[in-house]
Amino acid sequence: MKVNRDVIRKLSIELYRSGAISFGSYRLRSGRVSPYYIDLRVLVSKPELLRISARLMLDMINNIFPMPTKLCGIPMTGVVLASAISVLGGLPGIYIRKEPSIYRDIIKKAEASGLECLERLKGMLGGLRGKAHGVSRLVDGVIEDNDRVLIVDDVITTGETKLETVEILEEESRRMGISIDILGVAVLIDREEGGFEELSKRGLRLYRVIGVREIIDILSTEGLIGRDTAEKIYRYLEGVLGERQA
Repeated sequence: MKVNRDVIRKLSIELYRSGAISFGSYRLRSGRVSPYYIDLRVLVSKPELLRISARLMLDMINNIFPMPTKLCGIPMTGVVLASAISVLGGLPGIYIRKEPSIYRDIIKKAEASGLECLERLKGMLGGLRGKAHGVSRLVDGVIEDNDRVLIVDDVITTGETKLETVEILEEESRRMGISIDILGVAVLIDREEGGFEELSKRGLRLYRVIGVREIIDILSTEGLIGRDTAEKIYRYLEGVLGERQA
């Protein structure tokens, strides 16, 4: 896909000016300590930045074949982006329910106790979901047989949350007795920390608008961050790559 570099440059600068990307020392969900942080929750308060982001993602999605029939947003910023893309491009959307992580932790511990115990526990947790939400389902919106689903999120780091979303979609389609095709994952920003490789292991494509190295290149060239800050981030990314190859 041919991308308008001027728009990418504008996006990178506006992400910085809006505070969506900041620099310091931040502990990530993966446990790593990163010299930068990306928080795109600010998009909901920045309509022009949201419009630019959604337009870039829609242009990318329009080049995917076969085209998705549903966009699945990951709460919360992924839902905001998917909704904006849906309005711009007329693509229907769905979204997964944000399940408490305790559900996943309990299920992981139960796996060691055997299949029967695990299935009984999943049934119990499904009942709890139903009591909490009124209907025992994992996906909101209309999901149909033979849907081609594209998962949408703001950022990818290790890919863990995206793979959890795949599992939820597969579980819900089995519960409904339908068949869906998960085309892959579309994100605005790739932190370039192994998410692409993890998705590839599952046979899933990653579609990204921009990688973090390019953002840092632009901010450094524009004089918005010092060269020392840029070099620190490049070293961090090289270190992550080294860890994965070890």
